[in-house]
Amino acid sequence: MTMNTVLPTGVWRLQLGRATLLLHRRTWLMTLLMLCTLLLMFVLSVSLGSGNMGVRDVVLTLTGNGSKLQEIMLYKIRLPRVAGVIVAGLAMGMAGCLIQTLVRNRLATPDMVGVNEGASLAVIVFAIYLTLGAWPWWASPLGAALAAAALFVLCRRPGEQGYLFIVIGIAISELFNALGEFAMSTQPLSHLTSIYFWTMGHFAHASYQAINPIVLILLLLCPAMALINRPLALLRFGDATARSLGVNVTPIQLGILGLAILIASLGTAIGGPVVFIAMAAPILASWLARDNLAPIWLAAVCGAVLLLGSDILVRVLAQPNEIPTGIMTRILGGFLLLFLLIKDRQWSD
Repeated sequence: MTMNTVLPTGVWRLQLGRATLLLHRRTWLMTLLMLCTLLLMFVLSVSLGSGNMGVRDVVLTLTGNGSKLQEIMLYKIRLPRVAGVIVAGLAMGMAGCLIQTLVRNRLATPDMVGVNEGASLAVIVFAIYLTLGAWPWWASPLGAALAAAALFVLCRRPGEQGYLFIVIGIAISELFNALGEFAMSTQPLSHLTSIYFWTMGHFAHASYQAINPIVLILLLLCPAMALINRPLALLRFGDATARSLGVNVTPIQLGILGLAILIASLGTAIGGPVVFIAMAAPILASWLARDNLAPIWLAAVCGAVLLLGSDILVRVLAQPNEIPTGIMTRILGGFLLLFLLIKDRQWSD
């Protein structure tokens, strides 16, 4: 005897053997739309820069019909930067969605709770005091783990103490930022140029040597992201409700926090502690998805679109000068934060 299962409205069912996946229709349509937007922005971004190489030349070079000089310009100079921006944006969007959903506060992001600054401090220390011949991107998760340990010791229930979590995070962020600046101030200025620009969110020196292992790690983390999607959505209703629906709250919260911190640190390792993206991407994703509670994948693509858009904007406005992308994200982030605060104030009034 067979029974027909009635699907919820706005959901696609994907049958994979014995497993069944329910996909939120609007979320995945919006994800596809944002992916198309990201592709167009990618072509535009790699066509920007010094040298006579427009969009047509980029398309010809990508299809193997460009000159040797164009191939060098595209694959050795422009593509590493654009790839670094996209990967960092994906990581920041995912990490921001995880932490905002866990804490149930739009201001709770990796750059607001000390995670990015902890990752930045570790990279600065290893780059200055331990010259290893390569960019120490792998030190970023170590610093982020230090920040996470401090957060957990000082705030053991992030889901119930959202504002305390943010205040403690801001204090940790300022402390780590000061330690990083102190470490840099002890060195000659001639040795600090690349590190200084990196701390401002600069992607001009991004390399495949750092990007490739970070992409591999993010791909390995994707199954874990898929597994925590449902309990993450249930945590939005509160710990008691999630527990009554079968969620083992404390281990899940620790797992989500650890996953978010690791992903955020990987994004920071490429272009420095960039702000705004981790806060704005989940907000934009939630607005696009409407009633989906934890649009992790959509938030990731939104993060890539926002960061690449900021990079394109700063390159166009500052041409022919090189200005860190992080400066533009700070400007946009300031406007967004003011907008959110004014909107919340009007709602409370």
